[in-house]
Amino acid sequence: MSPSARRYGHIPGVGVNTHFRTKYVFSSSSLVSDFYPISRTELKEAGVHGQPRRGIYGDPKRGAFAICLSGGYEDNEDYGDRIVYAGSGGQMNRRQIVHQSFDDADNKSLYASWETKRPVRVIRGADKNKDYYNPHAPTSGYRYDGLFVVDSCEIRQGMAGFNMCFFELSRIAEQGEVPEA
Repeated sequence: MSPSARRYGHIPGVGVNTHFRTKYVFSSSSLVSDFYPISRTELKEAGVHGQPRRGIYGDPKRGAFAICLSGGYEDNEDYGDRIVYAGSGGQMNRRQIVHQSFDDADNKSLYASWETKRPVRVIRGADKNKDYYNPHAPTSGYRYDGLFVVDSCEIRQGMAGFNMCFFELSRIAEQGEVPEA
């Protein structure tokens, strides 16, 4: 892993709106049969996001370095410069099956970002979720969309009826416009 991934703020040499490719594989199970991303290799090598599969990358005590928004949770809301991000955990085959909590290490990372106000890198991935369309997601691969700050966090009931950790993030000014697909 690139040592620069464990830092806050922009990554030197990676500009806002930088596009990264991804690899897709075919998965077939009783609940899922679709192409899905398995590799964030370029993101990891560039130091933008250090986790190959999880959406939140951070340190539970110091805060999140980066999040990836790519259609993994039905409760996510993306308004371009503002995101309501559903926390991590409790899913099987992209369906929520148990409650989330701030005790989860990834959720602790975003919670710490709320406390410290350290900036979080936001990466948007091509949205392969056929249940909704995100106009702010790239049509393919991943895109680094700049720095956001966690403005609030709470636990409330999500769409599937389970308690979910919700984090509201706002984009730091003067980073240009968020592209639309």
